[in-house]
Amino acid sequence: MKYSLASKNETTTAALPAMKLKQLQYELDTWKRLLDFINEENILFKIRISDLLKDNFDRILLEEVDGFQNRFIRQDEITSLLRNEIAELDKLPEVKIIREGMIIKAVDNKMKYLRRSMKMAENRFTVIRKDFNHFLLQIL
Repeated sequence: MKYSLASKNETTTAALPAMKLKQLQYELDTWKRLLDFINEENILFKIRISDLLKDNFDRILLEEVDGFQNRFIRQDEITSLLRNEIAELDKLPEVKIIREGMIIKAVDNKMKYLRRSMKMAENRFTVIRKDFNHFLLQIL
């Protein structure tokens, strides 16, 4: 069976919004999983601090431990803000995301902002994790 160029383009154009929506949803879901992971790791770090303080802790290190605790709390705040921003996009109906096969500029800008923010949050978390593990190795 032969297809005309017009029908092929119409099919491709009709499938494009669905593919774009699927990609956006995939990114949102990936970010949610990453934030869940960061949140769980942060909880474990705070438990580790608690355990550290219970076991004949050298009070000279209290300032450094307090600094890590503050960094973990700040990471929780960042994670919560990002989770809220992702939830806002996740709740948008299709018509507010894609119009005439194109992603609406405000949604596209929000996705670009979230991509940058997620990258920064992930990098920040990686540094905190590395610093905390290095600190623990030095004092134990």
